[in-house]
Amino acid sequence: MRWSVIKTIFFKELKEVLRDKRTVFLVILMPFFLYPFMFTIIGKVTSSQEKKINAEKVTVLINDAVKTSPIYALLEQDETLEIEAKDFTREGLDTMANTIGLKVLNDATAALNNVQPVQVEIYANSTKDVLETRSKKIKAQIDQLNQSIVNQRLTERELSNDFLTPMQVNSIDLAPPAAQMGKLIGRFIPMILLFFIFTGIIYIAIDITAGEKERRTLQTLFVSPIKVPEIIGGKFLAVFTVGVVSALMNLLSLIFAVFLQAKIMGAGEGLSSISFSVGAQGWLWLIILILLSTVFIGGLTLAVVVLANSYKESQSYVTPLMMLILLPAIFASQPGMELTTTTALIPVVNIFLAMGEIFIGDFNVGLVALVAFMALVYAALALFLASFIFGNENVVTGQKVDMKKLFSKE
Repeated sequence: MRWSVIKTIFFKELKEVLRDKRTVFLVILMPFFLYPFMFTIIGKVTSSQEKKINAEKVTVLINDAVKTSPIYALLEQDETLEIEAKDFTREGLDTMANTIGLKVLNDATAALNNVQPVQVEIYANSTKDVLETRSKKIKAQIDQLNQSIVNQRLTERELSNDFLTPMQVNSIDLAPPAAQMGKLIGRFIPMILLFFIFTGIIYIAIDITAGEKERRTLQTLFVSPIKVPEIIGGKFLAVFTVGVVSALMNLLSLIFAVFLQAKIMGAGEGLSSISFSVGAQGWLWLIILILLSTVFIGGLTLAVVVLANSYKESQSYVTPLMMLILLPAIFASQPGMELTTTTALIPVVNIFLAMGEIFIGDFNVGLVALVAFMALVYAALALFLASFIFGNENVVTGQKVDMKKLFSKE
């Protein structure tokens, strides 16, 4: 192969990619601004909605037995509740806006004096956020009242609070805060990274294969004195470059967004240790896995979309290829899934699991190296497949392709 030819094709494809302002925006600029903007907006909207829900007036219909119970005093203290003593039915309550029903089913005073439980029922439509939030708040207040009554009874009988808790169990998490946060972000960052590698690659791959076939420029390239591996090499390098840039931009943007959100929430000091959960060796392995993943996804994508004869036809291949990313992600995120010698052999799944362990900061170098080796093998197979398909004359000219003959030795 002549590297000068490969370089020429690479720069030619890259120049065409950079001419498309939409591609530059979607692959490079949008990821940089997307996550900080998205995290900030979602955080502010969530905070605003919580304040709105907590301040909204809610009507509480009660029966007469509630008035003689300590619960009534709790309800009166909440200025956002409008209390009405009114009989209600379950069916009728469901037709009322912003209304909760509360019933005491027995004599509260007599029950408490006889050390009997007071039967309380709260009626609220859980599909309405305001009512669900307010009913939970009322229940929490009643729970606090319960604890207060229990403490009073213990004091009257000269018993300590330990009387009710013969066994005190304290759970001690041995994982440092950085590892805990690493596990949290390690569940979704690998998925986002590989997803955006794919989205960065797929449309470029479609444009330089099916798009060129439709524009009749790919055939021209093949009749020139250039070898098929050189054409594949140049086009693949363009796809690979775009995929890597997209992945790195998304990674940097995600990390920046996490720290920005932590600072906004006032938890910057606690979350600043995230950077230390991934050491220099971990970052090196992450970059290696990202590069190998891009090679694999790029080679596989080129091999598949080149079979399409038009841009429209190639769109039908996007969803099946995307499933190759999403399904392993769902599989890898199942409880109990860990990086082992077996899972290290499964394509795409091994990448997710390896990245997840790297973000935690405690990973087996041997297993991660095995994942990298298998990723290299799968990437080489994907490139071989792309080169093999590109070498078929019917594929290049846009004629009907017989899949049996394509992979036969004839």
